[in-house]
Amino acid sequence: MAGGHRVDTEALTKAAKALGELPRSTVQQPLSAVKDVQIAKGDFGEAHSGNFDPYHSGVLRLAGMVDGYLRASDAFAQRLNSAGGQYRAGEEANTEAVERNGQ
Repeated sequence: MAGGHRVDTEALTKAAKALGELPRSTVQQPLSAVKDVQIAKGDFGEAHSGNFDPYHSGVLRLAGMVDGYLRASDAFAQRLNSAGGQYRAGEEANTEAVERNGQ
């Protein structure tokens, strides 16, 4: 197409699938383990119990960041799927218009 561009809708679909599945399958189990950890101050020992609160809040903050990353990758995957569908619909409409006008 002279002066235009082509969008590979299949590539968009594959990328969306990878973004939706790969991060989740990679971090879901470790993330659940981190969120469900049953560590208490006593587990740090008497000498280190003062370090528990910053450690615990840091671990929970990291878990929250991973949750945010998963939500962002899901949202981006949905946008890619949507864009692929819109391009596909546009290509189909243009094909129909050309065929209709060419007859």
